[in-house]
Amino acid sequence: MQSVRHRHQQLPPLDSMSAVSPNNSLLSPIPSTPLRVARQQWRPFHRAIVKIGSHQCVKAMLATVPIGIITAILGGPSQVVFILNLTALIPLTTLLTISIADLSMETGRVVDEMLKATVGNAIELILGVVAMNSGHLRMIHSTLIGSMLCYMLLVPGSCFCLTGYDKDHLHFDRTLISIMSSLMIAVCMSLLIPTIMVTFPSLDTTSPQASVTRLEIVFVSRAAAIVLLVLFGVFLLFQLKSHASIFDLAEASSEGPPGSHCLNDRGIAQDRPARIFAPRSALIALVTGISCLIMCILCIVKSADRVAQQLGLSSAFPTLVLVPLIGNSARYVSIVMVSRQGHAESAVRAIINSILRITLLVIPVLIILGWVLNLPITLQMDTFEATMLFLASMVLIHVIQNGKSNYFEGLMLVGTYIISVAAFYMRPGTTDTTKPTP
Repeated sequence: MQSVRHRHQQLPPLDSMSAVSPNNSLLSPIPSTPLRVARQQWRPFHRAIVKIGSHQCVKAMLATVPIGIITAILGGPSQVVFILNLTALIPLTTLLTISIADLSMETGRVVDEMLKATVGNAIELILGVVAMNSGHLRMIHSTLIGSMLCYMLLVPGSCFCLTGYDKDHLHFDRTLISIMSSLMIAVCMSLLIPTIMVTFPSLDTTSPQASVTRLEIVFVSRAAAIVLLVLFGVFLLFQLKSHASIFDLAEASSEGPPGSHCLNDRGIAQDRPARIFAPRSALIALVTGISCLIMCILCIVKSADRVAQQLGLSSAFPTLVLVPLIGNSARYVSIVMVSRQGHAESAVRAIINSILRITLLVIPVLIILGWVLNLPITLQMDTFEATMLFLASMVLIHVIQNGKSNYFEGLMLVGTYIISVAAFYMRPGTTDTTKPTP
């Protein structure tokens, strides 16, 4: 009789049982049960970025934000302005990433994904808009390609090297990775179609209509942008609704067993601090970080060409290599840290998701924004940059397609990125003289 009563007392109340049940609404906030809150808030990527943001060096870099902006306003040397504002991107992107993670506790899954796709790629979006306004249209392509090359070569290579050096193989969910990588390669091919049209003209060299005109490139680019935006919406539906079980199962398996977290009697992790920002504070930090980021990127765009000329670099090198590499370094390091902690599959999914957000949302938004502003922004890229993007996507797909990798393949990816940077460093760039039409 006592054992029956004891079991009855252990049953949770109906209120808590209903709170734990999954919510099928995409726009509803995450259920606020203590265990769910702890696991959602302190997922590996959040812990990693908080650890990076708490580092003394990153905190000290916050001083470069006002110093860099003031130096630019006072007309300081171009190299000093560029370096200070480039350094300021590191703490600002860290602040934005932490703010998004804290806000995700109060928002639905769709809003969370939109924040990651927009604010999470704030450097690419803001630099694209600033470069568009100032007439440096080549910078838009350079920054986007540079970011994708980092995600395709440097970041996965670093993950595989640092995680798999003491293991025979790193294993991933082959089904999920195959789905995401197939979409990635299809999207990358769609981005390259305008460049292919110009690079490989028609064999009919006698007809005046055989050559591809600028108007046709603009039309194809805008059509591709619309299709990619539609694909982004369908991908959200696929990931969060129709096939959510595939992603949820992979995420649950990559987090480890449920009992691996140390919880107290309230269900809260004992060895983890409280959330960094309350919802209102996170929103204020988000707005402040974006405002400062706009000012810093404005200074970078204005000084990039002069820095390239003074140092004898390609005109595209600062925004193709330096801005994506240094500006997003905190996010790259967080992915590597998560992989090193035993979540290699989560790291690979984060890498592919980052590439898809750039290709399915950031690039189409910039193309359509140029359309609204009557600017001739297209998907036509520099042939060498487009070729490097295609080869990088092929190499990444080849490495991860069989669901496993090792440290040598990671070293190969890192080496390929270093060779690419050396090629961009030595290759003379195209002077960007495009000005926005009134």
